[in-house]
Amino acid sequence: MTHADLVTRAGRWLRNTLHCRVVLTELVAYTASGETPDAIGWVNGASIMVECKRSRSDFLADRKKPARRGGRALGHWRFYVTPTGLLRPEELPDGWGLYEVSRQVRHKGGVRHSNARPAPFKSDRDSEVAMLVSALARK
Repeated sequence: MTHADLVTRAGRWLRNTLHCRVVLTELVAYTASGETPDAIGWVNGASIMVECKRSRSDFLADRKKPARRGGRALGHWRFYVTPTGLLRPEELPDGWGLYEVSRQVRHKGGVRHSNARPAPFKSDRDSEVAMLVSALARK
């Protein structure tokens, strides 16, 4: 499964399973955090940010991003989407969830998305608005 396949599946999962009204995939736009999420969607006023990882080295490099070390970051909810068996739930940063892709996208560990409870993070709303404006300007 390629990175592009994972991103496509993550976008579909955000739209069809989590019912995000707006979904952006691999949009390069200015954010104060410097993040370019593989996929991000919005539902019920909350943002859901997805990082797709195809390899352990990519996951380990992701840990070094300023946004992962307590800086400004996107997403009220934050998830990794990976092929089956790539990560162990205990490797996840606090508050993150892990979903694996095989035939379906399945929760494998960490936080699970729920509209019935508060989100684990405070998102960088200014950067999210900048991303949405950038996406609209390209249409």
